[in-house]
Amino acid sequence: MAFLEIDQLTKQFGTMTAVSGFDLDVEQGEFISLLGPSGCGKTTALRMVAGFERPTSGAICLNGRDITTQPPNQRHIGMVFQSYALFPNMTVADNVGFGLKLKGLAAADARRRAGELLELIQLPDKGKSYPYQLSGGQQQRVALARALAIEPQVLLLDEPLSALDAKIRVELRAEIRRIQQQLHITTLYVTHDQEEAMSLSDRVVVMNKGFIEQVGTPFEIYNYPTTAFAAHFVGQLNVLPGRVLDAAAGRVAVGDQTLALPPPLPAADGQPVKLAVRPEELEIGAAEGHNNLRGVVDSITFLGSIVRVRVTIGEASVIADLFNERLLDLPKMSEAVTVNFPAHAGWILEERG
Repeated sequence: MAFLEIDQLTKQFGTMTAVSGFDLDVEQGEFISLLGPSGCGKTTALRMVAGFERPTSGAICLNGRDITTQPPNQRHIGMVFQSYALFPNMTVADNVGFGLKLKGLAAADARRRAGELLELIQLPDKGKSYPYQLSGGQQQRVALARALAIEPQVLLLDEPLSALDAKIRVELRAEIRRIQQQLHITTLYVTHDQEEAMSLSDRVVVMNKGFIEQVGTPFEIYNYPTTAFAAHFVGQLNVLPGRVLDAAAGRVAVGDQTLALPPPLPAADGQPVKLAVRPEELEIGAAEGHNNLRGVVDSITFLGSIVRVRVTIGEASVIADLFNERLLDLPKMSEAVTVNFPAHAGWILEERG
């Protein structure tokens, strides 16, 4: 039995279905991210776990206890919101200890616990400050400490970093992961940022239009996507139109060029297909034993640690992400080039019916 069991959760608002058949088992201490575009249902799913939304159908069990219809304050769950939601008229220490006060903890014990949590979030000297005196990143740390103060069984975070600038987001997500691992607290994290999800999580739940597209480790989601949506949403993806020549042998035609993929292919001979390959798997130049595609360079973009080269191949195009270094030998614009990739790097996209 999983620590947190979410069984076929569905939520309808009138005739609109926000979440459909959400099914997920979470082990104690796991960090799970719900990843998807705006409107995919990830926040609604989180709010049902928190108790702020009542499911239309389905069940939620926490540590063997059915909490589907319990109010939020009886679920032993802490939540961190995007907007911080700190009390402006309270000091940082009072904000952190607010939940403890509601639980009837003695004032001295509440102050001690608040002090411990301020140490944990690395703001030990900010207890007497007010929220307006803190930066956005510091306020979000305080919101995290307040959620942790009641020692919840599950921590929920709803896009907690989206209001912060890029550098602070990177720093704070590392802090969130450090604290989560230190406390070994079961965590559900909602984000539309794939880099956040991939860097933070033990497993990622990719959502689309209210449905779960795929659940897996970051490595599995990125390298072995099981649906076309998951493949497109996570990372850059090259897609080339092709036709199956020999499914059993893994042979595919792209225009007048023949490529080899791991057999057998999930399509019949003669069937049109979409061939996918990640940009970092492509190299410029011909390579024996690899798939080689001839094309023409139509753009070169410098992105710091990588250089992105776009190559037109017939009616389609691909991008190759090359690691940047001072001696990198780049092709020229409009130059005829060959790009190559190993057979194992390509796969056929299977559209969900």
